[in-house]
Amino acid sequence: MHSPSLTIQGKNEPFELQVARGQIEGHTLLNIFGYQPLVTTAGPYAVWENVAPYVFPSVAQKMLVYSDSALDVNCRIVVSGLDVDWKPITEVVILTNGTTGVQTVNSFLRINLVQDSNLSYAIPVGSISVGNVAKTAVYGKISAGLGRSQASIYSVPANHTFFLTRVDAYISEAGGGNNYGTYRVSSVNNVDGSAFVVLQAPFGLRYEARRVVPFPYTEKTDIQWQVKTGTGSAPVGVVIEGILIRNNPT
Repeated sequence: MHSPSLTIQGKNEPFELQVARGQIEGHTLLNIFGYQPLVTTAGPYAVWENVAPYVFPSVAQKMLVYSDSALDVNCRIVVSGLDVDWKPITEVVILTNGTTGVQTVNSFLRINLVQDSNLSYAIPVGSISVGNVAKTAVYGKISAGLGRSQASIYSVPANHTFFLTRVDAYISEAGGGNNYGTYRVSSVNNVDGSAFVVLQAPFGLRYEARRVVPFPYTEKTDIQWQVKTGTGSAPVGVVIEGILIRNNPT
């Protein structure tokens, strides 16, 4: 099946390529990656940096950006998420004091992505966490040496719809030669309060979904793509792809 093409600037290109190039107004390509080397039989949990349930913030708050290494000084960290009105917000934090941490200026209701941007700044040697000022909750994390968070979670901004087109989940046989995974999608709509499991499915080494008709998640929806193992613990990776579309031009 061929993707429809549109003509822009005299060129006929596939729709998906034009979205990736930023040529279609109000359309943004989303790639969400999750990885955890020690997924267990507990859960299923979102596939992220901690082997624990992922809990979204209950209120918008200033976040603390900190490292587990005192050596991380003069690191440039980019925090992307949503504000109290569920509107996209991004802030650059210069981590100057390692484990003590630096607070964001803005208040975040959700954290969708954390990245380090070295440029002329230091590359973090430790893991970078973004969480509450008491350090009792973590909402985003960069594992040491990776450069960006890898968490299979996403919160849809206000006045947008996320159209899911692809999901792949991979599990290693490290937990045993006959290991398998259970894949689950959890969704909470913060407009009407509805919460449900979208789907769940067992899989062997790989779970694959290709949506002929993209699956829509409406504004202010929290999504978790979750996995647990059948036996023991094993590395798990998740790849999610879709298009975020602004509902109207205003």
